[in-house]
Amino acid sequence: MPQNIAAAKTTIGLIVSSTASMVGASTSAIALSDQLNQRHEFLYLDLPIWYFFTAVFALSAIGAVASLFTDTIKDSDYRYLSIPRKIAYVVCGFLCGIIGAFIILPSFTANPEMGIMMMTALVLSFSGMVLINNLSEIKRDDELQKSIRTLIISRLTAVLNFLGGGKK
Repeated sequence: MPQNIAAAKTTIGLIVSSTASMVGASTSAIALSDQLNQRHEFLYLDLPIWYFFTAVFALSAIGAVASLFTDTIKDSDYRYLSIPRKIAYVVCGFLCGIIGAFIILPSFTANPEMGIMMMTALVLSFSGMVLINNLSEIKRDDELQKSIRTLIISRLTAVLNFLGGGKK
């Protein structure tokens, strides 16, 4: 009998805590809904802010898909890209755009404009994917790594010679 009482107490405690969790979740959902329905003026239109967040996600997806058609990814080695690799490229580009718009841009300015946020999502999803693709190519090819090191060293010595007043 004491086991049944302990089980009943545990059950009642779980029910009370889950009810509190549901109340807390509904309260936070209402607060989130209020935040997303705030009005924001853009191009003389007074729109809810969730339109802009949806546009940021859509532009990130567009930039990620457009990055598949660049010269760096459209090379002869990528002619037979597998579907999972293409999906990985698109997801990675999408994440670059979202991270750029919602994390990187707000770290530079406290109140970013919505137009700049949308352009950041588009540009960073495109260029971020191209950059990641190029870095992965450099990581895979030892000869390319060696030539890049040689190029960096030659450029640095040229800059140091110029700044030091040596040979031009």
